[in-house]
Amino acid sequence: MTDNTTKDRRRSYPTVTLLLLAVNVPLAVLVALLLVTDYRREMRRATDARSITLSDEASVIGNALLRLSEPDDAVAITTFLESTCAETAGPNTPGHWIDVRWNGKRLHTHTGPDSAQNTAPEIGRVQDAIVGRFSSGDLRVAVTERAAEIRRSARGETLMHLSGILGLASLAAIIVDVVLVRLIANPTKRLTETVEQLQSIPFEMEPLSFRSRELNDLSFQIAQMAESLRHAEADRSSAMRRARDIQNHLLPRRICVPGLAFATHFQPAEEVAGDIYGVMQMRDKSWVIYIADLVGHGIPAAISAAVLKMVIDSAANGTTNPGHIMNRVNRILPRYLSDSEFATAAILRWNPEKAELSCASAGHEPILLRTQQRLVTLSATGIPLGIDPSACWTTSHHNLVPGDRLLLATDGVAETHNSNEQQFGRSRLAEMFSNSHSRDIEDFAAHLDLEIESHRGIAAIEDDVTFLIAECRRIETSPQHCPEKTQS
Repeated sequence: MTDNTTKDRRRSYPTVTLLLLAVNVPLAVLVALLLVTDYRREMRRATDARSITLSDEASVIGNALLRLSEPDDAVAITTFLESTCAETAGPNTPGHWIDVRWNGKRLHTHTGPDSAQNTAPEIGRVQDAIVGRFSSGDLRVAVTERAAEIRRSARGETLMHLSGILGLASLAAIIVDVVLVRLIANPTKRLTETVEQLQSIPFEMEPLSFRSRELNDLSFQIAQMAESLRHAEADRSSAMRRARDIQNHLLPRRICVPGLAFATHFQPAEEVAGDIYGVMQMRDKSWVIYIADLVGHGIPAAISAAVLKMVIDSAANGTTNPGHIMNRVNRILPRYLSDSEFATAAILRWNPEKAELSCASAGHEPILLRTQQRLVTLSATGIPLGIDPSACWTTSHHNLVPGDRLLLATDGVAETHNSNEQQFGRSRLAEMFSNSHSRDIEDFAAHLDLEIESHRGIAAIEDDVTFLIAECRRIETSPQHCPEKTQS
């Protein structure tokens, strides 16, 4: 899984959250627009209705004044207006003005109860006002109220109406949310949990049952996929067991070398490994011992490792010099590797008659030689195999005495890391090997394996772990006992 995939997963949200947002956010916006529109419509309706009422009031006053027998009698007109306006301007009508003009005279201006605060305006000049008018001849009547007062008196009823709409919308949203959760979100969660279970072998699951036909179909298809995966995993496991058996047969079943005793450890990171080792006797009674590590691990590396073993075995038929064997292998190996593949290797020649060891290393982990006096590190004598066809390797020579020990390991040993990314380390490996004289080689091999496992802890195995330990022994005249299986 790539880093981008991980980041995208972190930015994802639960399906139920996305569904509820997809439904409720548009619904909330729609209800808000509806409430605002309805509120404005109710306010406009209230002001329009009040405008008609004020016009009717102005008409009633005007017609009543026209029926007076003496239109110039200001006292009679005032008395009439006072008695009439007292009925229309009650305590609930603040900002209510009645203006009467007749024959060019302003006969009367009436205000509501808060007359001290509602100063009589000039007719038609009240801002944000609603005016009801009557006109006949020289008579002009104007009844004026502030629109804000009208809206204030109508707001309570309007808000009650809007509260009812909001309550119905909320109830509808709750019903829709419950339906979404029960019919979509919860079944989707169950399907997700079922698919996550497919990560564990043996891929067994029964189809889940839902009310939705589509979800039932999806559940059935997942169950069918699990069945296919189970058969595929069975086939894969069988093939991998066969591949592991083949690779184990490539490793030496008996390591019986005069003058040397061996203990080995071979642990693939997966079912098969990219590590390989071998021991073969030459015509001149010498022995070739080698260990190699192909880049990577798993099936591709295991196939390349098998090819490398055959190439080394073939190259060793013409010469016993480790450096010359490296040269031959390096010329042949690139034909069988991809452009990005290469291998490290260490090849040793053991001459039991002279107790002489010859070594060549192609970029491999340092070979550790513990003599009776000190620990010697034998470094690489050339670059890894498969990189430069013209490369050459030199050979170093060493004489051993009984008790001297050799340790050949792949990089999976020193580079084994724990959950804190701390490596086992070459220095730690060298120190352990230097102090191994108190243990026989089989016991030390088991001890080293336990130390590596203890260091790794819960961390995953990321590379193959292979090592060989050899100890120089006195050459016995009687036949050596060679165990059938020597690797740990």
